[in-house]
Amino acid sequence: MKKSLSILSIILLLAGCSSSKDSVVNDAKQIENEKLEATLNIPAENFNFKAYLPTFMFHYIKNVPSDSPDQVGYKLSFSPEKLEQFLSFFQENNIKTLTFWDLKNILENKKELPEKAVILTFDDGHIDHYHNAFQILKKYNMRGVFFIIVNKPDQDQNYATWDQIQEMSQNGQEIASHTMSHLNLTNLSEAEIKYELERSKEIIEEKIGRPVISFCYPAGKYDERVLKTAKENYLFARTTNPGKDFSVLERYQIPTVRIFPTTGIASLKIWFEVK
Repeated sequence: MKKSLSILSIILLLAGCSSSKDSVVNDAKQIENEKLEATLNIPAENFNFKAYLPTFMFHYIKNVPSDSPDQVGYKLSFSPEKLEQFLSFFQENNIKTLTFWDLKNILENKKELPEKAVILTFDDGHIDHYHNAFQILKKYNMRGVFFIIVNKPDQDQNYATWDQIQEMSQNGQEIASHTMSHLNLTNLSEAEIKYELERSKEIIEEKIGRPVISFCYPAGKYDERVLKTAKENYLFARTTNPGKDFSVLERYQIPTVRIFPTTGIASLKIWFEVK
């Protein structure tokens, strides 16, 4: 009897070891797959890829009166009603909203570049991004890129929570990094720059459960040290430099179209050559 129990114990122990070993192997495969997913494998024919691809920059998606004493807040705002008008215009004119994940797939020849497309980016992770921007995007089955200041969720009520950010990610929105603290990176040491870019990426990935491939320079400030760190951690980085073209060679200095509270459909018609 004791001998039988001993043999059974050994079998169970081996089974447990096997199960544990399989779990470790599966975890390792998942990590490796995520690492591969966050790399960019551009075929030779796309090394000099360029395209007309406006990247819009939004901040607050809420109504701020034009006579508000907070004129900075007003100039950084865009009303939910006007955002919906934009999305309706895109829908009517077959203009596709892309994320940087889509752009990655296009560069790797896994997806076709639409005839007309735009990337919608929302800076900082404000609470109105969840309550307004995300809900309108979801209504039109469209997607945007949300650059999160990592120290804000669950710490500042003016910003989306991690649960809300996770929900946005699960519903097709791209979640990206806007550093830990939104500091002027050019004033920081190399160690501080590394922390702001690397740690923010790690935390977002932990929260949403998938790799982060894009980054936005706070206030558009960067230098060679910042560029180097961005290249070591991300596949794309957006600036505040004006422009409407995307180039593979300048994918860490992607220009943007700043959207003002007064920007209207007339501008979209010009930018996308719609009559």
